[in-house]
Amino acid sequence: MEFPTEITLNLNQSNIQNIGQKSITIHGGVTTLLGPNGSGKTQIFRGLKASINQYASNKKIRYVSAGRLGPMENFRSDYDGRRGNPRYEQATYGAKDSMQYRHANETVTGDFATLSERPDILIKVQERLRKLFNRDVRIDWDGGNLKVYFSRVDVEGSEYSSAREASGLLHLVSILAGLYDDEVGVVLIDEPEVSLHPQLQSFLYQEISKVAGDPSTSGKKLVFLSTHSTEFIHLQSVDDLASIVFCTDIYTDAVQIDPTIEEFRNRKIKALLARMGQEHKLALFCNRPLLVEGPSDQIICSGISRVLDLNTEAAGSQILPVTGKGQMPVVTKLMRLIGKTPSILADADALTDGLDSISPFINQPQADDIAIALGHRSAVQFARDTYRDFTQCVDANWSDISGEAVNHPYWVNRDLQRDDSIAKRRSAFCTFMNADDISQVVVSNEGLWSGLKIRLTSLLELLGSLGCFILKKGTVESYYQHADQLTSDEKPNAAAHEVAHMSEMNEQELHDSFGDIVEAIKFASQAKSIDEGAAIRDMVLAIVAPALASITETTTEIELNTNCRNLFDKKACLFRLSIENDNGLFLIVNLATNILDVRGFPLRIAVGSNPISTVNAQMELQ
Repeated sequence: MEFPTEITLNLNQSNIQNIGQKSITIHGGVTTLLGPNGSGKTQIFRGLKASINQYASNKKIRYVSAGRLGPMENFRSDYDGRRGNPRYEQATYGAKDSMQYRHANETVTGDFATLSERPDILIKVQERLRKLFNRDVRIDWDGGNLKVYFSRVDVEGSEYSSAREASGLLHLVSILAGLYDDEVGVVLIDEPEVSLHPQLQSFLYQEISKVAGDPSTSGKKLVFLSTHSTEFIHLQSVDDLASIVFCTDIYTDAVQIDPTIEEFRNRKIKALLARMGQEHKLALFCNRPLLVEGPSDQIICSGISRVLDLNTEAAGSQILPVTGKGQMPVVTKLMRLIGKTPSILADADALTDGLDSISPFINQPQADDIAIALGHRSAVQFARDTYRDFTQCVDANWSDISGEAVNHPYWVNRDLQRDDSIAKRRSAFCTFMNADDISQVVVSNEGLWSGLKIRLTSLLELLGSLGCFILKKGTVESYYQHADQLTSDEKPNAAAHEVAHMSEMNEQELHDSFGDIVEAIKFASQAKSIDEGAAIRDMVLAIVAPALASITETTTEIELNTNCRNLFDKKACLFRLSIENDNGLFLIVNLATNILDVRGFPLRIAVGSNPISTVNAQMELQ
């Protein structure tokens, strides 16, 4: 077959309405599907299985499911809570008449059948198990049923049932059998990383690479992977990137890049792909990567995310350190080309030293819409004019602000071998942008500096609405409350020290101290905080309303809780109701569980009051 080849997917068997026609393009022997759980990767695999016959060169199509060890759980686990001990020794994998379905079988049963039918494939698998993992595998027939045994080759001992073997090795045997089978022209592997530690994943990808190619060529086959692991992503060129299918939702078309477009001739993008490390690869799995300038920034952002319970990664974001602000424009461009929505958190010098870092954001159409609404001709013109006036003001009026600005780390730690104008702009920006009162930091031209601050603040707000956040205090170290702000060689250690104290701060204190960083993380995550109180509020109100209506001076707590259980069954078990009759009649609601993290309990609600406002106030909910 020729590459690239577009394949229209047959999704008729998905039973999902209004999906529409979908297609993917095959650029080489390995095609990889990436996307979060629930993004439609398995449905695409099913569509491929039903559509790819004509490209298999009259060979079989092998689908290896993510649940490929499912049949073994009958023997490896107490799967229904009634077995007691697992039935290891009884593990079997089909009878003789099931061998004809071995390629259609999507579980390990089909692969063990292949090892039974094909001694040459068994030898290939055995040799790798022996030399790399000190294991041997034996296939046997017992009373018409297929049985599989393993043994150790590095120590003396008897062989043992396959049901006792490590899950990772069983997954490996299953996948290798499909890869080595020359009767197979297409193999689709759902989550090849299941139960495999990184080194095993790396080995498996090497084996995949050896057999991947045109099925019409001897020993080659098309390989499709659906994965959540960076170990199965090989990126050294634009062509490699084109073989990745980015999935976001079954109702949304998957994204694949066209390697021939002009953007991918960019030398910087080519260089970035050639040196793409694990951290950059992680960003391929999320929808909204947040680019930061280095490890310290990543540590601080991750710490804030944890303390504020923002669930950044689960919400589809990834905090991605890049090598300095110079890399941010090219990484931003690459992420957009593959369908991501990147945002950045950059040091102040990303703005004071020029407009290159912010240009990917101000050149967007939506940037102009915002700028025009603010009374400017365009976002680019707004940024250029503001930047020009800022640099001219600092260059001409440095003496106005130097008394305070020379204390900023940007000036203290400046490169004495370079022109001071860069350090002046950086330190002046941080000094007057963080001053509550301009008159406290400038000795003259107060109106000039105040007007400039208003314009820069407006520019920063525009950038923030587009996902470009600038650290107004300078670098992330300038926000520290505990660690040494001037630490250079031990920056990650200083960041870790700072994070260790964050748990002592409440949300308002964190925002007051790290406001620019908090805003960037919230923008990237776009996730609602988990609030178990909000989750049970309706349940509380449902129980409180009839309880309040039934309470009299003579109502007993037994009657109250019995009525509640009769009305709400198991939901009522979450609460314990009681009555307070001092200075008025009150319903008291206690939580009867220790696992929910909810504010305000016990609730104290006066009979005759508005339960909605009372419950919201005491639970601190809107």
